[in-house]
Amino acid sequence: MGEESREITAPKVILFIAMLLIFREAIFYFYTAALPLADPLLILYGILGFLFVFIIFVSLDLVSLGPVKIPYWWWLMVIIGVLLIIFNYLAGGNYLTAVLVLLAVIVELVTGKKDINASKIMLLFGIAFTIWDCIAIFLFPIVVPILIVNAVFGLILAIILLILVLDLVDIKIPYTWWVVLIIAFVIYTWVMPFAGGYPATGFSGIILMIGWILILFAM
Repeated sequence: MGEESREITAPKVILFIAMLLIFREAIFYFYTAALPLADPLLILYGILGFLFVFIIFVSLDLVSLGPVKIPYWWWLMVIIGVLLIIFNYLAGGNYLTAVLVLLAVIVELVTGKKDINASKIMLLFGIAFTIWDCIAIFLFPIVVPILIVNAVFGLILAIILLILVLDLVDIKIPYTWWVVLIIAFVIYTWVMPFAGGYPATGFSGIILMIGWILILFAM
């Protein structure tokens, strides 16, 4: 992503989505800071979140802001991602925004060196997080049969999607946008919301949905 280019790229799409979620997260910090006995540092996290939104938006160079220029540097995004991890850890967040920012960097670095679609990279990460979400459901201290069923179906769908993405065997299921959308939607609706209690759980479906968006952009 060049400083002057407004070309739509996969890392830009991922970072733009991450930026919107960081904005939501920053507002949440302000709301939480108003609660009794809340950590006053939440206000600082919210302010820095808005700063990150500004930096990402300007660096993506989506619109002309006149003399306001912030060059896009992948290492700057890494710093933002690491700081978001720290904020989420201190505030008890779920690390989604940090993961998306860092995934955008990974996608850029990998696609710049290897001939692989950005959508497939995101889907592979989404598959990995789906498996982790399913494991988190299995490890839940209270056994809920319907959630176990959800986790089993989630694992099956993750394996099917892995086969499709890597083209491991011919299973007579096409690797198309609508198949990916169905799998991502099922995981987003019936697996992701019930995964929790462990770090980096509860956003597998979002990553898969972003992978689907990149397929629509032919990235």
